[in-house]
Amino acid sequence: MLSVFPIQFLALFAYFILRVTVGLLLVFLGLRHLAYHQELRHILRVSWWPYGGFSALLFAASELALGIFIVVGAYTQVATLIVAFMCIKLLMIRHWFAHHTIPGRLFYFLLLGACLSLTITGAGVFAFDLPI
Repeated sequence: MLSVFPIQFLALFAYFILRVTVGLLLVFLGLRHLAYHQELRHILRVSWWPYGGFSALLFAASELALGIFIVVGAYTQVATLIVAFMCIKLLMIRHWFAHHTIPGRLFYFLLLGACLSLTITGAGVFAFDLPI
């Protein structure tokens, strides 16, 4: 079947839209987790890791940093690969850390798909990364 939008140069804009959406989601989550880090430190503390405050700040800071890298388009494929590993980890351990600021498994599954797509395709237009 023929494409509704047969112009191929628009594909780079699709990668741009996906990249900015994923990056802004991560920045939003990072800021939200930073605002609630006092509550999250109790959630992220386990018996063998008593540093819940450090974990909450590290979690929020990594989401913020990776989100900014992805929005700007710098090291996009590396950043989205790291976020994909974070999504896999959160899919496996999400049931242990129940808090209203941590999204559900479906969110992390969709974010994993978007990040894997960006890892394969690259940053798109308006990025510091060179197009492949």
